[in-house]
Amino acid sequence: MSRLLGIGACQMETNSGDIQTNLETLASHVKNIKFYSPWVKLICAPELIIPGMSSMAAAAQTIPGPITAFCAELAREYGVYLVPGSIYEKAGDKIFNTAPVFDPLGELITTYRKMYPWRPYEKADSGDQTCTFEIQGVGTVGLCICYDLWFPEVIRDLTWKGAEVILIPTLTGTQDRQQELILSQAAAIVNQCYIVNVNGLKPGGKGQSIIVDPEGQIVQRADQLPENMIAMLDLERVTQVREYGTCGVSRALGSYFHESHRFGHQIQAYPESPAGKSISGVLREKR
Repeated sequence: MSRLLGIGACQMETNSGDIQTNLETLASHVKNIKFYSPWVKLICAPELIIPGMSSMAAAAQTIPGPITAFCAELAREYGVYLVPGSIYEKAGDKIFNTAPVFDPLGELITTYRKMYPWRPYEKADSGDQTCTFEIQGVGTVGLCICYDLWFPEVIRDLTWKGAEVILIPTLTGTQDRQQELILSQAAAIVNQCYIVNVNGLKPGGKGQSIIVDPEGQIVQRADQLPENMIAMLDLERVTQVREYGTCGVSRALGSYFHESHRFGHQIQAYPESPAGKSISGVLREKR
C-alpha cells in the first residue's frame, strides 16, 4: 500500500522586524505551491522567518496570538498542514523559539519549543519535549528546529515516537552549513526516515535546503535563492528500508532497539564527565 505525502518547503527571504511583510511573503509561497502542485498536503517554512532577525523581546508573542491567527487562516484557506517556521513565543517570564503546527482546518494541533538553542548566541529559553504529529491517513511527522539536528538523541527520540518524516526549520548563515547537510543525510541513514531541512535566506540564512530519503539519498537540494522545494514522499519507503535494511543489508534501527543493553551517558553533569573535563583542560591550556 502506498502512503504518499506531498510536501512543500519554502526557502524564503525575511525582512527584519517586518512581521506583516514576512507573513505575506509566506502566504505567497503557500499560494504558489498549491497552484502548481495541488496535491501537496504539508508545507514547512524556515526557522524565525516571520519575526526575522529582530529583537527577541520585541518580536515575542503569545500562542495563540496575531501571528498564529494569520497562519491558522492560511492553513485553512489552502487546506494544508502548515509549519510556518518558528516564532518567538512569550510564555510568562520566558521566551521560547517555538514552531506551531496547523491542520487543514486551521486548528493549532501542537507546538514545539526548540530544545537546544544555539548557545551562547541564542538567548531563548529551551524546551524540554520532542514533538510529533499525525498526517491523517498517511503517517507520523517529527519536528525539531535548526541546532537540534546536531543532537542525535533528538532525532532518535522522534524516531522512537514513530516519526517517518522529520521537519527541521532552520535559519543559519554560518560556515558550517555544509556539515549540516551531511548531518541531515546521516540522520536519515541512521534513523531510516525522510529528513526535510529547510533553511532561510538573508539576512540570517544562506539557503541550501535539502530533502533526504530513508537511505540518505538527496531527493532535492536548493541553491541560495528563493525557492519552493516540492516532492512526493512515499512513507512506505520508510517501512521498506526499516524492514529489509538500507541497501537491503543493514537494519540499524531494528538492531538498536533489539539488543538489551542501554546507555547511561548522561548520569553525570557535563563539567564532571570525561568529555567535559577534556574540554576544560583544553581551555586551561589556552589561558
